[in-house]
Amino acid sequence: MRRIVLGAVAAVVATAVAVAGYFLVHGDFRRWSDEAALDGACDGLLDRNVVRDVLGPGTVRVEDPIHDLDRRAAEVSGTDLVGCEVRVQDGGAAEIRVLDITRAVRNLEALYYRSTPAELAVPVGHGWTGLFGSIPARSGTRAPSEAGENDKATMSLVLRCARGSGAESLSVTVETTLDKSPDDPAVRPEFARIATSTAARVSKARHCGAELGKPVGSLGLPVREDEYEPLGTADGTCSGIPAARGVTTATETARGGAPHEMCLLGDADGTTRYSLDADYGPYAQERLHGYEEDRLVSGDEDTPDDDTPAHHRDGEGRMSWTTAGCADGRALFVLRPVYERYRMGKRVGPPADEADLAYERAVLKAFAERSAKARGCSAPAVP
Repeated sequence: MRRIVLGAVAAVVATAVAVAGYFLVHGDFRRWSDEAALDGACDGLLDRNVVRDVLGPGTVRVEDPIHDLDRRAAEVSGTDLVGCEVRVQDGGAAEIRVLDITRAVRNLEALYYRSTPAELAVPVGHGWTGLFGSIPARSGTRAPSEAGENDKATMSLVLRCARGSGAESLSVTVETTLDKSPDDPAVRPEFARIATSTAARVSKARHCGAELGKPVGSLGLPVREDEYEPLGTADGTCSGIPAARGVTTATETARGGAPHEMCLLGDADGTTRYSLDADYGPYAQERLHGYEEDRLVSGDEDTPDDDTPAHHRDGEGRMSWTTAGCADGRALFVLRPVYERYRMGKRVGPPADEADLAYERAVLKAFAERSAKARGCSAPAVP
């Protein structure tokens, strides 16, 4: 009987040891496999520890998110495009794209932040040239900036490389999804960590030598179009713009060194009358290339081009623009009148009398001069 008992005990002990050994080996293998996956993702440009801290401790899956059309376009232009998507079981996800935008071509998704059409992305700040936007997990379920869990938060950074380093500019864009809401100011910086850590590693790996920003300790939420204020109190991208009859409100963001700035001017109930955009560096070049393609397709010459540094629209024109010289290339500033295309069954055009056109010239001048001065650029061109 004693032998039987001892044998049973020995069997139980052996089984326990085997199970413990299995889980030990299996756990070690999983950790090794996850670490290898993170170390190899995006050509080794990710900081494994930061990715783990942000996305969680679960099993890692890495995929390639780059569409075939983007990949072929990059190959044709000789552009260095790297991408990966990291998903953690019972945790978060991040889609990362790194692009050498020295030779970037139009329609590559990697350059721009993604955001909803009804909101303005905000500058990253803290010494970074970049933008922060968000997309609700289920579009149409709430106002664009009423963020919630499982929303995608997009961080888009531009690195200006040191002279003689080879590349002129690099772009790092990261879409992060967490089980935390970016609506919480204390949580929001988590959505920036993968982008900023990747930017630091990219700059070093590509011998870019870019001047990096500081850790992002705070971030604003994207601004909804209905978050307007009296034009006279504007102190961001709409600052210094004069009011006029029928134009008394502004929707704006801070400037903060963003590569794209926007200001919306509206009437007393917030209906947008004019939109103003400022683009710098590769964003300006991309915008100019886009207008060039549009002209080739539509034949419309009333759009910005490389040979016309400034232009004021006439009563039938679509937009006015001006440009300024900056350290990272030419900046582009555009004004568009926004209007109801149809009213009572009839098409209504943009403002066309001399008073309206004179006001537009004053608005574009104030917007471009303040934006250019804040970036250390030359005075904007005059038509």
